[in-house]
Parts: sequence; structure tokens; C-alpha cells
Amino acid sequence: MERSDPLERATRPRKRGETWTDEQFVAAREADLSERTAAIPSAVIAALSCLLLAALLTSGKIVEIAQRQEFGEARDRQLAVAEGLDRVANLLSLNRPYDTIRSIRGAGEDVGERVDTIAEVALSTSTTVTPTTSSEAPGDSTTSTTTPTTTVAVPLRRVDAETPLKVLVAGDSQAEYLGQAVTTEHPGWALEVDIDDRISTSLARPDYFNWPAHLASVAADDTPEAVVLFIGANDHQDMVDSAGERLVEGTPQWQAEWTHRLELTLDLFAGGNTRIYWVTQPPMRDDGLDDGIELINSLAEPVVATREFVTEVDIWELFGGTNGYQDRLTRDGESIDARVDDGVHLTRSAASWVADLVFAEMSEEWDFEP
Repeated sequence: MERSDPLERATRPRKRGETWTDEQFVAAREADLSERTAAIPSAVIAALSCLLLAALLTSGKIVEIAQRQEFGEARDRQLAVAEGLDRVANLLSLNRPYDTIRSIRGAGEDVGERVDTIAEVALSTSTTVTPTTSSEAPGDSTTSTTTPTTTVAVPLRRVDAETPLKVLVAGDSQAEYLGQAVTTEHPGWALEVDIDDRISTSLARPDYFNWPAHLASVAADDTPEAVVLFIGANDHQDMVDSAGERLVEGTPQWQAEWTHRLELTLDLFAGGNTRIYWVTQPPMRDDGLDDGIELINSLAEPVVATREFVTEVDIWELFGGTNGYQDRLTRDGESIDARVDDGVHLTRSAASWVADLVFAEMSEEWDFEP
């Protein structure tokens, strides 16, 4: 109602047949147009109550966020508060909606599994398969009775539209764009790609997400033929070993434990026809993180080199290498923004460059139909 409205309400009957005078109507209209205010303490209490209710409804997520923080006193304090909040939510049954959503997504089923049990998982899921390399040409049914002097590598199999190659692109958040690139960059290739990217995950923190346990279930349920692993950007942090001892990042004990975890992860697919493509980490803008990434790459190199079923896809030099971190890069006359604003993640265009390298390696293993 505007102040210029006619005083029509003044002639309308009120209770007991009374009518409003102009003065009474003006007073009523002023009341209608006045701002409604609430006491500041009441507004603050209402806002805090809403925040508390939201925290209780999402207490499980708050615990996850606290768990993924680097080990230290700050994490301990945050986790204690988050777990206390979660206990209250559980008591009031307010965490059930979030737990239901997690159950539907199937998230967190392998969180917290101990690293020292993964060796047994690896032994139970691996199988011995006759090597698929020989001196025979594809389709040749004859068998030589003499031992060949040289071994000629042949494709693992023919890949066509009827029998696409099953590919898993897995890792931390870096794997998302790479998975998209592998899916779309070569539309003529018969690929069945599954992208499994887990934000903020690493081999260093199985208490948050256990990659060996997760990949063990993948190997057991639906073994992919090609596994592209892009993980390591979050490993620049302390670890806790199976005995509960904290290992400071970069120390010899830490290096030995991280190497052991990588070996367990890769060996989950040993003995079969699965090929793994280990994508190295690119240079990072932050000097401390860059040093940590160089250590990860150096530790992974000998592990990968000693496993015939694993191929290293080295992107270190492609994204700066000895020249250091680069925001923009030019390759074959094409200039792109190579990194996003955080100085860590590759852009979608840069991920396409990495996919090209992965495809080049895949073409050495499988016979793709033109």
C-alpha cells in the first residue's frame, strides 16, 4: 500500500459496525508501512540456532573435513570438536539424513582400514596369468619348437567398438580433468572410461581414504584393463604407520613407508593383464610443495621401473621441469593456460596434453581399430 492510496478503508465497517475516521485510517496505514524490527538478541539467537541445527545435520561431513587436515595439534582440536558434535547429532538422530546420503553414494566404506592389512588383500586378489607376449604374430596358430632368440612384443588384444578397452582413471582431484580428457579427446577410440577422482586423498592418509583398499575392491569386482593413476599432490604431509607412530614428511622412515604403500597399491594388479599408467606430478608454484612433489616423483620412479606392467607417464618437463612452475605454456604452436589459480591443478586444456601422452603409451599395448 502506498501513501497516495485513497482512504477507501475508512468507509469499511470495523467490528460492531464501526467505521474509521480519516485519522484512524492514516494511523493504521502508517502502522502497515512501518518497518518490522526484532530485538538484536533474539535475531542473534535465531541465527545461532539455525547454524547449530545445520552443523548437527551435517556433523558427519564436518568430521570428514577435520580428518583430512594434516596431522598436528590444530587437527586434533578440530577433530575433537567435530566428533563431539557428531555424538550429539547421533544422540538426537539428526545425522541420519547425511548418513543415508553417504550410504546411497557408497562413500567412505573403506575409510580407516589399516595399511598393514593391504598386503593380505593384495595376495588374495592377485592371480597368475600367462604372459601375453610371444614371438608369434597375431592370429598365427603355429607353435615353434625352438626357443626364440628375441621376444617380439605383440598387442594385448584388438580393440574395437564391440569390445572397447576398459579404462579406469583414478586419483585425487587432478584425476577429474584427466579423466574427462581421456574420455573425449579421441572419440574414434573404443574406450569404456570410468573416472574415480577423490578430492584431498593420498597414499599418506588412509585414515581419510584408503586407496590400496579401494583399488583392491576394484581389482576384485571389475578389473579394468588400463588403470591411469594420477595421485601424489596431497602426499606432502606427515603419516602415521601401522604401529601408530607418526612419521615426519621427508625423513628416511617416511620415505620407506610411502614407497611401501605405493608398491602395495601397484601390486594389486600384478600377474594379470591390467596395465597401469603412473602419471608423475608437475612442478608446483609453492616452493615447499614443489620440493615435496619432487620427492614423490623420485620415490615413485624406481618402483615403477621395476614393474613391467606399470608405465610412467612423465609430465614434469612438459609443465616446466627444470625451468620451474609455469602458468602458461606453448606446445606445437598452441599456447594455453596450463594451471588454475591455486598453482596446483592442471587446467582442462593441460589435461588434454597429458591424455595425449597416455594415449601414446596405450597404443603401444593394444591394437586400436582405426
